[in-house]
Amino acid sequence: MPQTAGRNLESGSSKAAILSALTVAALVAIPLGLLSSIYDSGRLWVVGGGIAAVFLYRRRVGAVPTGRLGWRIGGLAGLLAAFFSLALFSLRSVIQHHALHSNEPELQVHSLAQQLAVAVNQASRSNPQTADAAAQLARFWRSPDGAAAMAMWVAAMFTFSVVLFSAAGGAIGARIIGLGKKPERSSH
Repeated sequence: MPQTAGRNLESGSSKAAILSALTVAALVAIPLGLLSSIYDSGRLWVVGGGIAAVFLYRRRVGAVPTGRLGWRIGGLAGLLAAFFSLALFSLRSVIQHHALHSNEPELQVHSLAQQLAVAVNQASRSNPQTADAAAQLARFWRSPDGAAAMAMWVAAMFTFSVVLFSAAGGAIGARIIGLGKKPERSSH
C-alpha cells in the first residue's frame, strides 16, 4: 500500500471521507427525493455524486485516492443519498396524502401492483397448472400487504442501485484524479 509521510493512503482520512460523502449525499438526495419519483432515480446524477464525493475528499485530504478508496467513498455517499432521498420521498408522500389530500402515492403503488398482477396472469396462461397459484399471487399484490411488500422491495432495489452507481462514480472519480497526477521526475 502506498504511504506518504507515515500515513496509509488506502485507509485515508475517515473524517474527510465521511464529511465529503455527507456533503454530496445531501446534494444528491434533494433531486432524488423531491424532484423525481422513487421509480426514476436519475442514475447519471448518482454517478456524478460519487465522482464529486471523491473530488471533495481529494480537496480535503490532499492525497490522491486509490480506486478502492474511491469505490468506498462513493458507496458511502450513495448509501447516505439513498437514505436521505427515501426520507424526503416519504415525507413528500405523507404531505401529499394528508396535507394536500392527493392520492398520487397510492396510485403509483396501485399502478405498479396492477402491472405486476397482469404480468402474473399472462404468465399463468401459458401453464394451466399454475393458474391457482398465479391468482393468489395476483390477489396478494393488490392487497395492502402486497402494496407494503412492493414498497419495501422498491426501496431496497432503489438503495442498492444508488449505492452501486455512486460507488462506481467514486471509482471513476479516483481514476480521473489519478490520471491528472503528474509523475515526479528524478533530478539524477
